[in-house]
Amino acid sequence: MSSNLRQDIFDSIEDINDLLGKYNGLFDKVKQVAPDYIEVAALGSVLQSFYNGVEGILILIAKQIDNQMPSDNAWHQSLLNQVLEATDKRDAVISSDTASGLAPYMKFRHFFRHSYTFMLDWERLQPLVDDLEVTWHNAKEELLVFCDTITPK
Repeated sequence: MSSNLRQDIFDSIEDINDLLGKYNGLFDKVKQVAPDYIEVAALGSVLQSFYNGVEGILILIAKQIDNQMPSDNAWHQSLLNQVLEATDKRDAVISSDTASGLAPYMKFRHFFRHSYTFMLDWERLQPLVDDLEVTWHNAKEELLVFCDTITPK
């Protein structure tokens, strides 16, 4: 395990905080009025970047602590499942509730990567935008608790 794993996780958490902070104005705006096409595209980009960041943290843990990354066709879901379970090397990283909250972002990220932005629909995107703050808060808190269990070798 890298002795910098904790710092790498902290840095990634800060990056996600920065990402979401830069779009606070847009998040506030869409609570009042439906976004236009460009704003929907921006929100889609933020949502996929958010999950990329979270998944990046999970990949670090899988590689550096578990020494095992899923390699099946559904490896993104398998990775999320992997970090739910404690192992002899680590505690569970996140709870099943948090994983359930993150799953729609994982699915959206897949859609976003394999579609055109004109295919984004605000009605389908809105629940993700609305739940983002709580989802990130829960995930971040659990990741920080997990970091407290990491001891450098």
